[in-house]
Amino acid sequence: MTAKDLLNKVLDYNYLWTLPERKNSKPAKIRLSQIEALQNALGLSKKYVNPLVQIKYSFAGEKQKLSRAKQLNKLTNLEYLLQGEFLFDREKDENLELQKKIITTITLLYPGMDEYINRRPLDINWLFNDLIHFRQEIYKLTHPSEGMLEGFSAGLHYSFYLKANLKRIIKDNLAEIDETLWLILDPKKRVLNMAEINYPEADLEGIDSAWLMENY
Repeated sequence: MTAKDLLNKVLDYNYLWTLPERKNSKPAKIRLSQIEALQNALGLSKKYVNPLVQIKYSFAGEKQKLSRAKQLNKLTNLEYLLQGEFLFDREKDENLELQKKIITTITLLYPGMDEYINRRPLDINWLFNDLIHFRQEIYKLTHPSEGMLEGFSAGLHYSFYLKANLKRIIKDNLAEIDETLWLILDPKKRVLNMAEINYPEADLEGIDSAWLMENY
């Protein structure tokens, strides 16, 4: 497995299994345990926080700034990942390949600004936060509808057909976005052995079906 599998599992979990009526279900708990196993194996959990990194957080409505230790204490492992906190605990040059790609692309888009662009910070954390939220919205947009319909409507099914065509086009053009997120999560693109990382394998399709039969 790779960090790309982690990305897909996070998108699935956030979309379907964080709802109040689902978050304590067996399918949700198994998915979260799989996500956390991958996070730990890739060094993307709070276990790898660098205590030497000092940041002050300021939130709307709060008078005092929050230390990083207090802020991280409020976050789950998944929130630590989704908010890009792992990037602060990483060596600056670890995303060197992506940094070079960003500079090359942006200097082509904005000719004559090379010197300014090279003097400014790259803000990989901004890139990650913006892109992961966008990717989650795309996942929600392109995910198949749940549930069964009673009866049959030709008009409604024509709507389904048109939407499916657009969803297919969108999904076929996600490669560069997913590649970028993969590089941010794991610049080395490591391949993980499931047995070695104690990955909790499970028949999710069967578990989901049993849970749906009991609850719907």
